[in-house]
Amino acid sequence: MKFSHGKYILLIFLIAFSLRTIYMLVPEFNYNSKSVPVNFNARTQSSDDRTYVVLAYGILSKGYPSKGGYFSMYAGFLYPYIVSANLLFSNNLIYLFFFQIILDTLTAVLIYLSAWKIFGNQKIAILSGFLYALYYPGFLYTSRILSESVFTFLLVLSLYTALKGFREKNINYIFLFSGLLSVCALMKAMMLYLFLIIFLYLLYLAFFRKVFTKSIVFTALIFLLVQTPYYFTSYATTGNIVVGSTNGWLMILNGTYLPTMGNELKDKDFFYYRDHPVGKMYILEDDLDLTEFQMDSAFKSLAKEQLVRNIQTDPLKSAYVMMLQVSRFWLHMPYFIRFNPGPGTIINAVVNLVLLMFMLFAFYLKAIKEKDLYSILCMIIIFSYTALHSIVFSSIRYSAPLMPVVIIFATYGIHSVYNRLFSKKGKHITA
Repeated sequence: MKFSHGKYILLIFLIAFSLRTIYMLVPEFNYNSKSVPVNFNARTQSSDDRTYVVLAYGILSKGYPSKGGYFSMYAGFLYPYIVSANLLFSNNLIYLFFFQIILDTLTAVLIYLSAWKIFGNQKIAILSGFLYALYYPGFLYTSRILSESVFTFLLVLSLYTALKGFREKNINYIFLFSGLLSVCALMKAMMLYLFLIIFLYLLYLAFFRKVFTKSIVFTALIFLLVQTPYYFTSYATTGNIVVGSTNGWLMILNGTYLPTMGNELKDKDFFYYRDHPVGKMYILEDDLDLTEFQMDSAFKSLAKEQLVRNIQTDPLKSAYVMMLQVSRFWLHMPYFIRFNPGPGTIINAVVNLVLLMFMLFAFYLKAIKEKDLYSILCMIIIFSYTALHSIVFSSIRYSAPLMPVVIIFATYGIHSVYNRLFSKKGKHITA
């Protein structure tokens, strides 16, 4: 690696690591300091952080994620094991937070390397790396017990292996890409559905574009093999092979409930709101002492029924609510839970909107006009992942793992617009 690359990589690493460490240690710098204060004590966590801690303690006692002594599949199989590694020797979570900071810092480095390999332009690579290093919303998850930082790193790493596979026409990198995507799916079950879409694209490239050999079909086998520990554990503990998570259909039931415009109201009345299907199920859970997987089965049935009913009875409102979820996914707007967005939320929405616009322009240039196959893959991932979140109760937190891709292509879009404006200006002056 050339020294010029090395010094920029080191600078990106140091800036990203330093800012995230300051964010963790200085409450005034921390967005969550008022709502969910940074707390290094594992036993006094709240919100989703507490759920992951409970599952991690379950691993230490049972060997698998569990609540109340029973196997639990809350949102992802792998992350509780990472939390349990910290709890194995300490209830002080600062070690986990530093681990997440390091991974998110390495994500900034991978962004630099990816941009360089995609565009062959060091200015774009430098700007991409520094943008992510300085991207404040990305700090939010490094000092929380949430899977986003680890998941984002794994996703960017998997895409980097795919990039090497595409550029070098080396199917071994694509096999590695498939395996890493499967690890991602163990972090977030939504990746199961995204992989199916990606697999179809890979099949198209192999059988119709002759980019890869037909052995590309083995990517599906590799993906399934990586999943086997989860399927084995779920079957051994419940007698059933559990696919996905027990939180997915609940999110769909919330996200497609038209009377509340797909919103999730975080107050005590919501959970016992008798006209809401989720509220009804929580009442039955208490009355009948239903298990987590019985609840998931009920949520699945109700959500499917609700999706069909929405399309049949009110397709326009259904489409509108889906657009609301997409807006929440990328912009955190319209705001939810707290109904008056602060200036930070508004600024974040504006920044993300600008980045998304430049990203779309970059996709037009690279994927549509140049027909760059890797850019098409990234475009498929962005649009597919967004579409999948249009039917769930969504939040900007769920789009966080896609921001590296957004930043890489947005930077190319910014660079392209700048060059066009500068070129036109230069021609005008010359004339």
